Amino acid sequence: MAGIYRNQWYFLCKNVFRILPDTIFHNVLGFIMHKRFKCSYKWMNINNPTTFSEKLQYLKTHPAHPNEEILTDKYKVRSFVKNILGEEYLIPLEGSGVYNDVDEIDFNSLPNEFVIKLTKGSGYNLICKDKSKLDIDKTKKILKSWLKVKPYYLSREPQYKGNSSLICEKMLEYNITDYKFFCFNGIPKFVELYIDRQGNHKKLFYDMNWVKAGFTTANDVCNLSIEKPKELEQMKIVAEKLSKGISFVRVDLYIHNNQIYFGEMTFHPAGGYTPITPHEWEYKLGDMIDLNYKG
Repeated sequence: MAGIYRNQWYFLCKNVFRILPDTIFHNVLGFIMHKRFKCSYKWMNINNPTTFSEKLQYLKTHPAHPNEEILTDKYKVRSFVKNILGEEYLIPLEGSGVYNDVDEIDFNSLPNEFVIKLTKGSGYNLICKDKSKLDIDKTKKILKSWLKVKPYYLSREPQYKGNSSLICEKMLEYNITDYKFFCFNGIPKFVELYIDRQGNHKKLFYDMNWVKAGFTTANDVCNLSIEKPKELEQMKIVAEKLSKGISFVRVDLYIHNNQIYFGEMTFHPAGGYTPITPHEWEYKLGDMIDLNYKG
């Protein structure tokens, strides 16, 4: 969801739905998301969760990790990753790296290609592949509007409370494939591939033996077959190290020039509202999350 529609959705969540108690709020958003993808909806029992989506909502008020705010902040998490894996897994920063004010960004000093992201939340990414074609004034206006956003209101994820910053990263390559590892109780079980995100976006799930998983999200069926990356085993090790002690987290990784790079960590993918299809996988994935797991 982008542009004017995202702004309208944010306004609705912040100013209208905010009066709803958590249980009603999460179910209203779940219902809307399912209808968007033409999927039937079953009311979530968040107080006694069994499905994947129910447990993701439960974990919003019973965090899977005491430092979720740090682990989901795209700048603050870098110290965590450096300590666990080493600095070579971090995407290099451009300029001064992190900015609290858009006017601090010296676009003249940035390279021709770069990526600017909001440090909290999802979907606030500016990908510049040719600075000579970038409208600086328009870009500054967009970035300033992002800094006013409070992503917490979109899905009531407590780690997204507070102010955001902007982070400027080196562009590894345009339209790079994103490997999103679904880690249950500190063990990666599935990887979701985001392919051609800037064009004809496709996604598909594989298990850790590189066999296509029996489920997808939002009825998004993809018939492609992707060759197993030679870095898969190392990526699994990386995801396991980063997810240790966490009942559920998604660890996003990239591969560029045979090097694995860390993307981000997400505790409630799509806010926990996206339909899992076929529906029986809601229970299969839910069974994989041990809410009492501490590592």
